[in-house]
Amino acid sequence: MSQTRSSVAVGGFVLGGLLLLVIGIVLLGGGNLFSDDLEYTLIFDGSVSGLSVGAPVVFRGVPLGAVTRIQLQANPRDGSVSIPVSVRINESAINDASSTRKLSEEQRMDILGRLVQRGLRGRLQLQSLITGQYRIELDFYPDSPALYRSSDPTLEIPTLPSPIDQLQRNLAALPLKELTATFQATLQRVSDILASPDIERAITQFADTFEEAHHLLVAGRETQRLINQTMTNFSQASGVASQELPKALAAMTTAMNSFATVANSTQALVGRDSPAVSELRRLLREATAAMRSLRSLADTIERNPESLLKGRPGGNR
Repeated sequence: MSQTRSSVAVGGFVLGGLLLLVIGIVLLGGGNLFSDDLEYTLIFDGSVSGLSVGAPVVFRGVPLGAVTRIQLQANPRDGSVSIPVSVRINESAINDASSTRKLSEEQRMDILGRLVQRGLRGRLQLQSLITGQYRIELDFYPDSPALYRSSDPTLEIPTLPSPIDQLQRNLAALPLKELTATFQATLQRVSDILASPDIERAITQFADTFEEAHHLLVAGRETQRLINQTMTNFSQASGVASQELPKALAAMTTAMNSFATVANSTQALVGRDSPAVSELRRLLREATAAMRSLRSLADTIERNPESLLKGRPGGNR
């Protein structure tokens, strides 16, 4: 009886131990013991500071998996050091758009392999400015070469330098010492030029020239105003002249006609060849010529009022 109880107790302890072992394996395996998640490796040359186990792996913001292991790998042949990072791609992260059925492990690996051929690359990306934590982001960079450095390229995703690493490399490639020396020499040269007495004289002369130009501009505006006023007055005067000259000419014509009538009457009285008649004839011719000149002047002013200032075309000015 006691032996039977002892056997039952031993069997219970064995079963309990096995149950605890299974539970421990499941817990230590992160619940992935019976999953078909894919394991891939990404190898980085730069610093992975801020990247930790459990950091997310995303594709354009879509979670695909997480980081499972970070190692340090040294190459004794050339002394180079690289950092392999193992990631787990969740089973449910990759689906077939043309079917609702579950994809096998081989199918998902084939899809990822074709995506890598199209330019799928991984690089570090800052996840939080506050904590400084990084994550791995996957995206397409078709112009970048695929560099494989693991023993099994089918389970490796090529990497690219992070933006921070790229910036550091670009800064390191710059000849900062030469640029600094050149900049300092340029500043010294500019300082010497500004301290030169020639610059002070040039600045003073420029200020004087600018002031003279300002006065000239003011005088030009005043001259323009006077010219406009003169042209206005001249226009008014030419208008008055063109209106009054015909009246004066008409009155003069009437007077000359009367004078001619008187002359004719006088000629009839004193005779054709008398000195008085000859003098009257001369006066009549001169008056007629003067009347013609005045009429010609009136016509010229009426057609071109500016002739009062400029003179007749072809004449002396």
